[in-house]
Amino acid sequence: MSLTTSTTEPYTTLYHREPLHPSRNPPLLVFIPGNPGLIDYYTTYLDLIAKQHRHYEILAISHAGYQTSDDYEKVSNADFYDLDYQVLHKCRVIRDHILATRGDQKVEVSFLCHSVGSYIMQRVAKRLVYDVEYNQIVNIKFVGLICPTIVDIAKSLLGQYFTSLFNWLPLVHVAVYLIVVLQWILPDRAAESLIRNRIIAKPAQTDKDLVESWENAVTATKKIYKSKSIVRQTITMAKEELNQIHRDDEFNDWFFKELPTSGAKLWCFFAPFDYWVHDNSRDYVLTRYHDALNENVRFEIGDADTEEKKAINHSFCIDQSVEFAEITCDALSKS
Repeated sequence: MSLTTSTTEPYTTLYHREPLHPSRNPPLLVFIPGNPGLIDYYTTYLDLIAKQHRHYEILAISHAGYQTSDDYEKVSNADFYDLDYQVLHKCRVIRDHILATRGDQKVEVSFLCHSVGSYIMQRVAKRLVYDVEYNQIVNIKFVGLICPTIVDIAKSLLGQYFTSLFNWLPLVHVAVYLIVVLQWILPDRAAESLIRNRIIAKPAQTDKDLVESWENAVTATKKIYKSKSIVRQTITMAKEELNQIHRDDEFNDWFFKELPTSGAKLWCFFAPFDYWVHDNSRDYVLTRYHDALNENVRFEIGDADTEEKKAINHSFCIDQSVEFAEITCDALSKS
């Protein structure tokens, strides 16, 4: 596996794996990240899924504005790609990939999406179902929403905190200025040491996959630090999320009630405590859409902390890729 740059503009980074159990028209598993929208954080997680579900071809798509492959440090992009654009971007990348690799064959596609990637994926799904440009080549089989920020993100713990910051500070300009200053005063080696020792906690265990996941998180964070355009895109999109993602009952009703009637199975995982998903928002979704008799729509809340095991948190891709890959593989098996 290697990270490549997409041929669909605006150029962004893709993670792509052929199925370990080849077939003529293998099912495609598409992953959509959260924010920051780098797939670099998720590579160990996706590698582990590929080993367990060998029939999937896997395609993970960084958000537009998040190129971290090839000469990404030379990219100087002042454009901001909003949430609506991210929806169109994912549809185009999926379409272009299928046409390039399968021709006009209709492909069975499953999705995994994290955080705001869930909000984006819901809207991708609607386009794939109703737009003739896509529904001739895509058949949605499964959608997994992981720690989904699909209702009232501004009411979450960090949502309230960042809303206050945005109200008081020109946060985008402050962050970019801070990055410029740090890049000027800190040598690259010192910045990497700071990330390794102070920002991304090293796992206590020495399991190969855990260490690899940590190394990937360090590398991804360093790429953010090296790119002013990624910092700008990350913070500007976060501000839009806070302003735009509220309660959209009409859209969520379609997603949780109508989409499954087409044959798609849905799985929604909530962390027991999530600083980006308020308990009231989670409970609202569960109250409105959970039905124990509906096998096509499943909800799962992670186990709480114990002395032996740490609860899955929102940023699982930083230090819990191994644990959450097991949970995800189980959900895919039930699909």
